[in-house]
Amino acid sequence: MATLKKRRCTWYARVRAWNNTTQKQREVQIPLQTPSNQVALERLKQVNQVEQFIKDGTITDYNQYFPWLNNGESVLHRFSLEDAVSDWMIYRKKFGIRSKTLEINRNGLDHLLSMLKDNFPLEAITDKEVYRFVDFLKDRGLSHTSINMHLRTLKAMLNHFNKRGKVKLVPLIEQLPVMKDAPIYITEMEFSKIQKLDWLSSFLKEVFYFYQETGCRLREPLIAKLEGEWLDIPNLSKGKRSRHIRLTPLLITTFIKLEAWIKERGSSSDTGKYLSKQFKKSLRAIGAEETKHFHSLRHTFAVRSLLKNVPIFTLQQRMGHSSVTTTEVYAQMDLQRIEQDFPSLIKRFNEKPQKDFRDTQTRDTQLNPLLFSDGRIAN
Repeated sequence: MATLKKRRCTWYARVRAWNNTTQKQREVQIPLQTPSNQVALERLKQVNQVEQFIKDGTITDYNQYFPWLNNGESVLHRFSLEDAVSDWMIYRKKFGIRSKTLEINRNGLDHLLSMLKDNFPLEAITDKEVYRFVDFLKDRGLSHTSINMHLRTLKAMLNHFNKRGKVKLVPLIEQLPVMKDAPIYITEMEFSKIQKLDWLSSFLKEVFYFYQETGCRLREPLIAKLEGEWLDIPNLSKGKRSRHIRLTPLLITTFIKLEAWIKERGSSSDTGKYLSKQFKKSLRAIGAEETKHFHSLRHTFAVRSLLKNVPIFTLQQRMGHSSVTTTEVYAQMDLQRIEQDFPSLIKRFNEKPQKDFRDTQTRDTQLNPLLFSDGRIAN
């Protein structure tokens, strides 16, 4: 802690810090500008609040932090990290940010608060703190993908307060390199095995088929509305753009069942988690690779669309990607290798003239006699 030192009837706060370069102790003296012992003690408390930042060199301009050095007026209000996190999260909620995104933001900022003190000045976050944050997350075993996600959160918050004058300069925050894996899809054989599981209800089998045939994200059918034969998805989903999916009679029936089921459960969030867990359970039951999960159904839709020669820009619109760059990851896959995983699809399209229409045509539901556990084929 800082201590008092009196020089020529005036008190100073003395901060001692170790200098790693010179391997010696250095001393910083901050004028308290008062001959009163009582006033000096009060001002010493304010110095101790930022003592660590003075020691490590984060704070060098003392006029910004100690009002008595500016004729009683503080040049810069000390807006703490804790204040910033609280204000920013409230701001995000008011603007309707998805609950999942808010959860990710809060998780990343909780890591930052764990590394820095709550009263750490937001203005004092520099490149040094960013590097420390990266090392802090690595030490906790987080992947580069997760670290990048938390870095984006930090950058977004700092940019927000920079626009509002709370932060003068946003430090450079760069993403860590990430090796991109190819999208993980469900093969035709794997999907047939899931449809043959005795313990899996016929309703869930139809719902899984619905997701594979429409390419919907997990949450989208839970917030969509059916208008005639069109499924209207609002711009509340990840892609931030509304889109419309044309459904076959079979898929319309499935969606109506799903909609009623969701209302009965009363919570779309719990419903999504339930569907995801049941599909993962099904994958494990058939011995599929552990890397496969519910979102693999969406990847399956994309892969099957490209195997049918659907143009990349058309696929972008159907999947609701904000940029075609996101969709191009599927075009970079070895489609000739993937063909063997969808033999019925390839055979059918080799025999019939290709039509540029999405994979929700009634004819596309006739994958094989094992589509449903009772052996029926959609008409």
